[in-house]
Amino acid sequence: MCEDNLQRSLSFGGRRCIPSHVEMEAFLAGKGSKVIPVQLPGGVDFPINIRSFTIVGEAVTELCKEMGISDFKELTEFCVLASRRKDGMVRPLHAEEYLFDFLLDGGSISLSLRRVNWKSPLSYSNDLYVDFHYQQLLGDYLSGQLMPPPAAGGSSPVQLMGELSALQHLALGLEDQPTLPKIKEYLPSQDGLSSKVEEIYSFCQRQITAMESLSPQDAKIRFIEFVSTLPLFGSNTFLAQKVSQSGIPSPCMVSINQEEVLFRHPKTQERVFQIFLTDVQSMRTIAPKKQGKEPAVEINYGNPANPKKVTIHLKQAKQLCHMLALLMES
Repeated sequence: MCEDNLQRSLSFGGRRCIPSHVEMEAFLAGKGSKVIPVQLPGGVDFPINIRSFTIVGEAVTELCKEMGISDFKELTEFCVLASRRKDGMVRPLHAEEYLFDFLLDGGSISLSLRRVNWKSPLSYSNDLYVDFHYQQLLGDYLSGQLMPPPAAGGSSPVQLMGELSALQHLALGLEDQPTLPKIKEYLPSQDGLSSKVEEIYSFCQRQITAMESLSPQDAKIRFIEFVSTLPLFGSNTFLAQKVSQSGIPSPCMVSINQEEVLFRHPKTQERVFQIFLTDVQSMRTIAPKKQGKEPAVEINYGNPANPKKVTIHLKQAKQLCHMLALLMES
């Protein structure tokens, strides 16, 4: 075991932290591994067995294997996130990092799995695969990160939200028509929706009648396919309180994908500014100068000899910075 750990140190570098007292006691008692829960989208905990020198990439491989994923390129599109319970700070972990460096005594850190890149075509032959992607995209949709544009493919936002509401209802396996209060649970966080709820409700009822033959799993697949046509699909979206670039509104939506950092108007989703990942020279997080202020991410981009700079102020500064680094590596 020591020889294997030494080989891993040569391959990936040493561990970031000295093993904790609890970990050392377990190791000396002959307990070389530990079962830990990794939360999947939707709040489902999936147990995996790890050792002191288990790297994040191995855990991702094990979790993806359960979803029927074996292609290396698709494996790299998933990421483990470490969340600190006391303040909610989230940090995406790189594939070469050791999981035990983030599993502090007392359970103060929780781990979750998320898809952060969407280059590979989606497949629906595995039920866990379907549930994982449905729950992640559902969470993004309901939180307002995957909003429909003012007019999507000729359909009004009311029609689109009505159909997505119907698919959510059918995905639960419910046969009765939903009530009006239930419909509100199927709608995203967005200003101005309250005046359209009854119209959405009426359209949703008609859609449920038209699609009543769909099984719950087929409804989830239809939801995934529908959401994948939205403009912000495939992006990791954050709400920034302020951006230093002139002409960018405050607040502003900042979306990161495998090609660019995109800045959009929070209500109209209009593109107002973009930085291609190939132009990014460096980035760093900046701690707030005063208590109560937001931290920031500083991105240097453009000509290496004379780079331009943009500063993004948001609560999830560390998460955005590490997410950007992960996508630049992929």
